[in-house]
Amino acid sequence: MRALTTPRTLDRFGELYHQIGGMLTSGLTLVQGLELIRNSPPSPAFRQSLDRVLDDLKQGFTFSEALARRRGWLPEFDIALMAAGEKSGRLDACCQRLAEYYRERAKLMRNVLTDLAYPAFLVLLLLLIFPPSALPRLVWHGDVAGYLAPKLKALALIGAVSGGIFLLNQSGRALTWRSLWERLLHHVPLLGRARRSMALARLTMALEALLNAGVNVLKAWELAAAASGSPAVGRATEKALHGMAAGETPGEAIGRTGVFPGKFVSVYRSGEVGGRLDQSLNYLCRDYTDEASRLYRQMAEWTPRLIGLLIAVLIGYFVITFWLGYFGGMLDALDGATRGE
Repeated sequence: MRALTTPRTLDRFGELYHQIGGMLTSGLTLVQGLELIRNSPPSPAFRQSLDRVLDDLKQGFTFSEALARRRGWLPEFDIALMAAGEKSGRLDACCQRLAEYYRERAKLMRNVLTDLAYPAFLVLLLLLIFPPSALPRLVWHGDVAGYLAPKLKALALIGAVSGGIFLLNQSGRALTWRSLWERLLHHVPLLGRARRSMALARLTMALEALLNAGVNVLKAWELAAAASGSPAVGRATEKALHGMAAGETPGEAIGRTGVFPGKFVSVYRSGEVGGRLDQSLNYLCRDYTDEASRLYRQMAEWTPRLIGLLIAVLIGYFVITFWLGYFGGMLDALDGATRGE
């Protein structure tokens, strides 16, 4: 999948899997279904990859093998789920599960971006207004360069920092830096908890889909940890996998890591013991998704308030500074007049 993941990109992949699953359910062969989709794909960028997948299928490769040969187009999670669906004879159900997975991810990302749009606008407004002394120079003296130069420098700095953070957070890039960044954000109120909840929501969503498709539990945990996007979850899962390989149940192994929340471990183990793991994972997915959305909404509510408070403090500072300078000048002039200067 491309480096820049947007809700629109996720929606297109969800539509692709929905179409594949629907055509398989209607009785079409995989080749027939892919040929129809290729003629009118959810995204024009998919056409070239679909052409190559079709060529591989006609040469005798399985669907998962053909997808694996298109490195960079699909994540390993998708390919593993397709392979499990082929082996279990549930390829159509796996495609529909992937379609739901991408729709949920797109919905969550879209909600987060919508909630943070207003705070971003306030930050931009703050940059345009301050310092207030630049506005009179712009209006009365036409000092456009003096007004725009500091604004453009600030926007360039914000853009550079945001771009660097985005690149460091991309999966497979600079794992050490991503781990450090995750540890730093862990201590940020609301944001740290929201990121952890979102990572656990992705983990449980991926794990439920993989296990239901018949993927081996060790491989399912490995792929689900990668799908979570959290280096901390990835390290904890790697540690737990050693315990699973030694004979521990997944619930016991993840409980020993000390990384997964007590609620997560408790619900997972209850589903494991009761034979209803899929229901437990669905519950955890909904619960952590709701928690992440709630925390991001709270952050979106409080950020404008904090920015408004900052603006009020800055305005107060500039007003007090102005009047102190004004009265200070008057007192100096009065003092000079009394001395006859």
